[in-house]
Amino acid sequence: MFLQNYLFAFLASLIASFIFTKAVIALCRRFSLFDHPRRHKRHKVPVPTLGGTAILIAFWVGIIIYLFLDTEAFPNIKTSLPNILIGSLIIYGVGLADDLRPVSAWVKLAAQVTAGLVLYFGGLSINLLSLPILGTTALNGLSVVITVFWVIALSNAINLIDGLDGLAAGVSVIAAGAMMVVGIIYMIDAVVLFSLALEGALLAFWLFNRYPAKVFLGDCGSLLIGYIFAVISLVVPIKSFTTAALFMPLVVLGVPLTETVSSFLRRLAAGKNVMKADRRHIFHYLAYAGLSQRQIVYLFYLSGLFFGLISIGMLLFNRMLVLSLLLLFMVVIFVIYFIFMARMKKGRLAK
Repeated sequence: MFLQNYLFAFLASLIASFIFTKAVIALCRRFSLFDHPRRHKRHKVPVPTLGGTAILIAFWVGIIIYLFLDTEAFPNIKTSLPNILIGSLIIYGVGLADDLRPVSAWVKLAAQVTAGLVLYFGGLSINLLSLPILGTTALNGLSVVITVFWVIALSNAINLIDGLDGLAAGVSVIAAGAMMVVGIIYMIDAVVLFSLALEGALLAFWLFNRYPAKVFLGDCGSLLIGYIFAVISLVVPIKSFTTAALFMPLVVLGVPLTETVSSFLRRLAAGKNVMKADRRHIFHYLAYAGLSQRQIVYLFYLSGLFFGLISIGMLLFNRMLVLSLLLLFMVVIFVIYFIFMARMKKGRLAK
């Protein structure tokens, strides 16, 4: 019976996403709501945006269908659902405002902080900090700070990789699938449901977003997806599970988080505004190296699959061995990335 409920929730979000994505495309064309080619954009023609609207609706359709079928579902976090909904509307709203008329990075940051606080006061928070060698430490008064930071980090992580057709949506599909498997292994109903609802919403949207894209996520979509991943990680009852559970969202979202860290460090080292967009993301360097858009996207998909398998491997095999493999992979990625940066800088100086 529970499996049927999960299936219905997934299908509901999938169908809703398909219907509302087509509706969003029609709406954007009707009112000329396009993402136009600009300096930091790689597409050549105007593309309908606001795809996050379909993601928002489809995700909550899946959740509501499941709750209708199982009124006794996950009682521990049911009282937090209004907070999760309010937070999603805040994140979606500021992203929508930015898509329609660009707002400052500080306004978006304020909205993300507000959404994080809404989750915190709704009972969803990070109360423990776990490091592989140092062990687990209670955060106490720092819990609210870490929780808000977590929401900000994941929200922006997806946004940073939303630069090529199908990239952010495809990587998120893989990450949601991995989180679903983690939820099944730990038998956490809320994680399974939220991951499935997001998976259905993203899969249908991806059909329209893959190259050549018929619609873009927009900030309202990319920020929202990151927020939902933050929520999925926060509903894990950490105190009841092993230390490895704390690292699941970090590992599963390895691709966007790698982009986030590299962008932050690069801009900081160059003395530039860390919140200002540029064309020096990892996928830009891969394009400069001669890879086609499809090749870059497939490479990111493979990387996302690698991180997803690593997260699951941490639960099934020797964790130190798996973490060592992950660390080696991360070192190689960063070395290659900064070699690209150095060569480009050298090339510009030579000119």
